[in-house]
Parts: sequence; C-alpha cells; structure tokens
Amino acid sequence: MNIKKINNENFESVVSSEKGVFVIKFYSDTCGPCKTMAPVFEALNNNNPDINVYEVNTMESPEIADQFGVRGVPYTAICENRDVLYDFTGLTPLGKIQYVINNINDSHFRLTGEFKAPETKKSYFYEVIVISLVVVFSLAIFFAG
Repeated sequence: MNIKKINNENFESVVSSEKGVFVIKFYSDTCGPCKTMAPVFEALNNNNPDINVYEVNTMESPEIADQFGVRGVPYTAICENRDVLYDFTGLTPLGKIQYVINNINDSHFRLTGEFKAPETKKSYFYEVIVISLVVVFSLAIFFAG
C-alpha cells in the first residue's frame, strides 16, 4: 500500500472518510531530515496495513500545516477523526512511532494523553548487602570486646 498524498483539494474528503486512527506525515521537498524519514514511513505503512498513512507537502499546502500547528518538519501526527492524539517533530525512530500506534488505545493514554511508564520491581540487593555487612561488623565488634 502506498502513502497517500493530502492537499488542499482532497483534505476534507480524506479526513471525513477516516473511521479510525491514521498518520499524517508533514514534509518539505527541501528538508534533508524529511528525506531521511522516508524509509521510516514506508516501513510504518507496510507494518500497519490497517492504518492509513498520508503525507502533506507543507510548501504546497501550508494551510493544512497551519491547521495542525506544524512549526517544523518532519512532523508526524497520529490522528483520530479530526483530533491529533500524539505528535512528533523532527527525526523520529520507527520504534517510537510504532509504540504509539500499538498503545494508542491504552486507557491511561486516552485519559491523560501520556503513556504510563512501565512499572519496575524494586531491587533490594544493595540494601540487603549493606545491612548484612553492618550486622557482621557489629557482631564482630561485640564479640571482640
């Protein structure tokens, strides 16, 4: 599936026809980092056949870029209906964009707009070592005296 272009003429029909999550890539022909991101969006498009990926050339359609509040390119907007759920500005690894897509329906994200940091188990390894050493030295001093 190819990345589809959005311009001023087809913007309304494209956005109104979308029923789920979709991605819009904003770029400029003169932008070096935008060209670097091209393979990322190709891979994103190929890895997610159920999500449409669109692109907007900000030089040809500045009104659309203005509507999305684009201040720099490359700019990636992950959208649903007419809302931007999450966005990235600048060079962004495929893994970060894919993570957002994979977790876009997370209840914490939908409620707060932020992803919940994964909970890590607290390791008490060093605390146990320190306490053990204190006990050993205390007993050594007690029995030595």
